[in-house]
Amino acid sequence: MSITSLSFILFLFLCVVLFYLCPVKHRWVVLLVASVVFYAIYGLEYLPFICFTTVTVWWAGRRMGKLYEQQDEVLKTLRDRTKKKEVKALYKKECKRTLVLVMVLNIALLCAVKFLKYFVPAINRVLDWSGLFQGEFTAAMIIVPLGVSYYTFSTVGYLLDVYWKRYSYEPSLARFALYAIYFPHIVQGPISRYNTLGQELKKELRWDTDRVCKGVQLMAWGFFKKLVIADWLNVFVEAVYAETSVAGLVYVVAILFDAIQIYTDFTGYMDIVSGASEIFGVKLEQNFNHPFFSKNVPEFWRRWHMTMGGWFRDYVYKPVTVSGWMKNLNKVTRGRLPDAVRRYIITAIPILITWFLTGLWHGTGKTYVAWGIYYGVLITLSTICTPGLQSLGRKLHINMDAPSFDVYRMVRMFCLFCGGRLLTRPGSLHMSLQVVKTILGSFQPWTLWDGTLTTYGLTVPQMVVELACIALLWWVSYHEEHKGPVRDALAEQNLVFRWALLYGLVFAIIIFGCYGPGYDAASFIYAAY
Repeated sequence: MSITSLSFILFLFLCVVLFYLCPVKHRWVVLLVASVVFYAIYGLEYLPFICFTTVTVWWAGRRMGKLYEQQDEVLKTLRDRTKKKEVKALYKKECKRTLVLVMVLNIALLCAVKFLKYFVPAINRVLDWSGLFQGEFTAAMIIVPLGVSYYTFSTVGYLLDVYWKRYSYEPSLARFALYAIYFPHIVQGPISRYNTLGQELKKELRWDTDRVCKGVQLMAWGFFKKLVIADWLNVFVEAVYAETSVAGLVYVVAILFDAIQIYTDFTGYMDIVSGASEIFGVKLEQNFNHPFFSKNVPEFWRRWHMTMGGWFRDYVYKPVTVSGWMKNLNKVTRGRLPDAVRRYIITAIPILITWFLTGLWHGTGKTYVAWGIYYGVLITLSTICTPGLQSLGRKLHINMDAPSFDVYRMVRMFCLFCGGRLLTRPGSLHMSLQVVKTILGSFQPWTLWDGTLTTYGLTVPQMVVELACIALLWWVSYHEEHKGPVRDALAEQNLVFRWALLYGLVFAIIIFGCYGPGYDAASFIYAAY
């Protein structure tokens, strides 16, 4: 059941009706049942995986919480500081055992479903040798549960937060299960924290007309971005990369379209699920904050997939930075290396480790490892070189506060993002290199006006409509970046205008939307003219 399908809209409508017919205190149960049904529709074979993660993490969190409660009771009876330290160390050790056991089990499960396909030949050799399995083991036999990366990271984050005493454990398995499997965020995030989403789901979820209307508006805008912009741009990009002989300028257009496509695809999905969740009264965490207005790489990743960046910052980068081995490295290199070099090394290592793991999280294979290293290097250079570049700019009398300089930095950041996409989108590093060679060696600028661009799935009218939609997207983003949410501005307008605009958006989705492989692109509204 795709998020953009009619079946999802019908499913959501049924859930909303049942939700608001149910008494307030039991509405969370409706959400839990709906989430289990939603997940089961995608595949019953996925349920054992998420059930295993949910139960083990809940048990571990509860066990650690109970141990900390016992520790507090024991400490109340003690006066001696040494005894108190010993008690704390004892309970901490027991909690750590529980934490490590459950974390290893769940992360091993995640790694197995993501990386096992690379070991199929070795597994077959072992099975042949042992005689335990008749037939051939194939990658197709590996079950990759829906949203496994998202719910694993969310629940592991909860586990670490309980271990670090950032907040208390959840005593109810059913309540924790709703947090883990809540259907608006299970497929592509956001990677929600328990202290935000878990508490949102515990509120009294009541009907609010204004909130429901805003949720519907956000969903409509998400459908527009996904079906009208992202899916049509994807038609062009797929067609270009499917060809073996393409002009350099065509690749440049494909790279630019691909950057906009992945942004509108991802943010369109986020808007749809955030709007759907808003209808129930549950606010999901913000995952995108107009990242193409960023002026450098660190800022970009504070705006793009924000919950993922926050997760890696809090649960990978910071622990690595304050880890014992990093402290030892700092001590060992002190006096043996120049201070500047030592600081660069201490700065670079946590960043590179974090981004190497981020690359593996996004996907498997050399392309995503290269992608992770690419951003790790860029962020390291940005962190290390920014003070020096600012000093150089002042010496050269460059006005770094000028709007024109901000535009330059935003364009530069967009190009760096396109460079990252170029590592993964073609499918292999060899193909990425071929694309770069073609752009540099066979640019062919005349393909911009000789009709070549219209041979890759989009006609001239379709291309014009897409460019107009991109311009609209930029205007909305600019308004929200500088003046606040468009939905708030619309709320101040007359009712007739608001509804006319909403209906116009819905009709634009119906008329201009791309509806998958079975949809005839030639039927696009202006294609006949």
